[in-house]
Amino acid sequence: MHLRRLAPIALLISTVLGLAACGGSAAPTTAASTAAGSPGAAPSASQSPSPSPTPTPTAASKMYTTTELAAIVSGARDAQGKRLTSIPAAELEKGIAASKEMMSGVVITPKACAVVADSNAQIPPGSVFAGGTSQSTTVRAVTVLTLVAFKDPEVLAKNVETSVANNKKCENFTLEMQGHKFETTTEALPVKTAADTSFASMSTQTMPDGENLVTVVVMGASGGLSATAVVTGPDVTKGSAADMARMVDDALARSGAQG
Repeated sequence: MHLRRLAPIALLISTVLGLAACGGSAAPTTAASTAAGSPGAAPSASQSPSPSPTPTPTAASKMYTTTELAAIVSGARDAQGKRLTSIPAAELEKGIAASKEMMSGVVITPKACAVVADSNAQIPPGSVFAGGTSQSTTVRAVTVLTLVAFKDPEVLAKNVETSVANNKKCENFTLEMQGHKFETTTEALPVKTAADTSFASMSTQTMPDGENLVTVVVMGASGGLSATAVVTGPDVTKGSAADMARMVDDALARSGAQG
């Protein structure tokens, strides 16, 4: 039962799309992000020949250690009140590399929507990050919480704006991988968080067998910290957004970030 019937590749693609929602062209002025392959990265860089001044440091824009972020993640609870299991940094890095390799074999139509599936764009080079996950014991759903701390708060705030723009221009697209085709539709959700900037969306993928895989993403950024809560699975609904917003608010509140 639960997620056993769900093809692992479909679950991975859905989770990658959900996590990528918090990035888009996350670090448009860095060479590393341009190399990552975001279609929107080059124009953004050309329009900003010199980096924007770093905001005056505040308590909200302090840098966090991996240990601090991992502690916040491990204290989070999913919709059923179950604590998340923190994912070691080394495993997160391997997962990011694996998802990048996996997505390199995906054909996305229209091509402009490839930015939505850039799994590395969510984490600016030089940032500190942590993540955790839990699998529901009552419905077919997996929850993932990701925290990203970066020295420039404007970059994280820009991620939210980019997510809004990506959602508008890629409401419908198709992914083809290993002979399988996944039709995907996305929509913005009217869900807010207590963060300085926030965004929520729902993506629905139609599997080859006709079953729908739904992913709800809620993200919020305050100061130098962003939190993204994702829940994905066949039994996920729009109602899950409220729980994801709660997780984002709780993580930011416990971190001491503004919001």
